[in-house]
Order: sequence, then C-alpha cells, then structure tokens
Amino acid sequence: MSLSIYQRHLDSIPKQYRLLKLFRPPIYVIELSNNQLIAVCYYKDGSSKRYEVHADFSNRRMVIADFFKALQALTDLLLKFPKHPFGINGFAVVNVTEELADGLTSIEIKAVREAIWAASRQAKRSVISTAVSYQGQVVSQ
Repeated sequence: MSLSIYQRHLDSIPKQYRLLKLFRPPIYVIELSNNQLIAVCYYKDGSSKRYEVHADFSNRRMVIADFFKALQALTDLLLKFPKHPFGINGFAVVNVTEELADGLTSIEIKAVREAIWAASRQAKRSVISTAVSYQGQVVSQ
C-alpha cells in the first residue's frame, strides 16, 4: 500500500524535477489541522514513518496564526525523521484539513510554503518542492 502511495505522489511531482525523481527521494505528507501536525514520510522501498506534534500555532480563522510557533513545530516534526543518505532532497505535500471560516487564502498558502522551506532548512532536511492542498484539493504546486 505504501509503495502505491509513494508512486502516486512521485508521479505528481513537477516536471522540472525529472532527474531528481530517478533517485527516488523521500516524500513527506504533512497534515495541518487545529494546532496539530501529522507527518508520514514515504520511502522508495515502500516503508513509511509517521510522527505527530502538537503546538499552539493556529486558531479557527487561520491555519497559521503564529508563524514562529508553526515553524518550530514543523522543525521538531522533521527532526524526528532520519536524515537522508547522501543528502538527497525530498518533496513535501501539505494538506490543510482544518475547516477554515474563509477557506485557505493565498497569504496562508505562502505562509505554509515558507514554513515548510524554513523548517526543512533548520532541521537539515532538504525539501525542494512543496504542494499545498486544502481538504484534499491541490491549491498550489
């Protein structure tokens, strides 16, 4: 099952990363909901690891109300995963599952993307492409 999930996410990676896809990088699938982060990292061999972090970074109107608390929570979450051999870059798919009053705005999409990028740098886990979705529908690739 994990191998088919991994392949499905690998197939949805943008075309400019064709060469990197040959190395079969890890893929982080992160769910953001009310002050909770759940991440599953899928690997090329079909294995996966799942971790969860709770922090006070959101409210009922915004998925990231406190950027720095969200950044720290994401960093803590990514540090739980093992470092990639040879420094292989990974990909992230972020799904905002929380029901927001106004939906997911473009500012929030940018905040999510920036938080993933900054947290991956702090955790020394290279994430070079992030897809953001809201309740399962892709809003930014």
